Amino acid sequence: MTPPWLIALVLVVAGGQWAHGLLAQQRAAPAPALETIQIRPNVYVIFGAGSNITVHLGEDGVILVDSGSEAMADKVLDAVKAITRQPIRMIVSTSADADHVGGNDKVGATGVPINPDQFTDEERATVLSHENVLTRMSAPKGNETPFPVGMWPTETFTSKFRSMYINDDAIQVMRQIGAHSDGDIMVLFRRADVVATGDVLDLRHFPDINPAKGGSIQGELEALNRLLEVVVPAMPLVLKPGRTLVVPGHGRVSDYGEIVEYRDMVTVIRDIIQDMAGKGMTLEQVKAANPTQGYRRRYGADSGPWTTDMFVEAIYSGLKKPAGKS
Repeated sequence: MTPPWLIALVLVVAGGQWAHGLLAQQRAAPAPALETIQIRPNVYVIFGAGSNITVHLGEDGVILVDSGSEAMADKVLDAVKAITRQPIRMIVSTSADADHVGGNDKVGATGVPINPDQFTDEERATVLSHENVLTRMSAPKGNETPFPVGMWPTETFTSKFRSMYINDDAIQVMRQIGAHSDGDIMVLFRRADVVATGDVLDLRHFPDINPAKGGSIQGELEALNRLLEVVVPAMPLVLKPGRTLVVPGHGRVSDYGEIVEYRDMVTVIRDIIQDMAGKGMTLEQVKAANPTQGYRRRYGADSGPWTTDMFVEAIYSGLKKPAGKS
């Protein structure tokens, strides 16, 4: 008869080997695959690359809104190639955030410029952004450059619109600085009836307003209201369906109704905090009063890169400062 202690030893060794094998499998497991969905005949959205990436196709090539994080650049290229063999012609960067511009270098290097540079023979996709994005990425004041040169925009603008006609579609790149940051833009594909918003809109949580990078509550509400001006809602009781689709910087594709609800939520919380601040309440007193209570369960976050407390702080401090020019 086998001694009980020997049986126990065998079980321990076998369990350890099983656990070691499971750990090895977990370490060797590849990163999650990206998800791609088609929202229009010539428009796709790639999810899981750090930020959402909008892909617009046509006879001129591929237009991307954002390129995701640097770590996901290879997977982004694979996802684009799975959609089309057309070259990438332009990347529009909606802000200077690393999860939106990290793929600019590697993804852009595979492309062809929409506007060839007569001063260089290098072939790579055009990267377009607001001028403030280049300013933040290039650190012109002598500080250490936070991004390599290959990620920088190759074309910038400061006007209210940067309009172009590509892929048989009118594309309007709209300046909306001072919402999430001082480099925000939104992109409207007029024929496709799709708007890519960058981090101006993120339905997963309260707006990510970054005062250190030029964001403000006033600018955020201006951006949401402007978004509602260009987004067309579905018509109830009409046999022919149709609506503008909105691709946020993160999270699911949305539409007019969801943006109205989101805008109203932000407005209500702004008004509550404004009233509290007007009564002389300190920031800590405002936080203790829980001005987000009615919406916290749906949009709140107590941990992670963006929390409810940070949202309240951004509103409280922003109410004392003028909004950035949009």
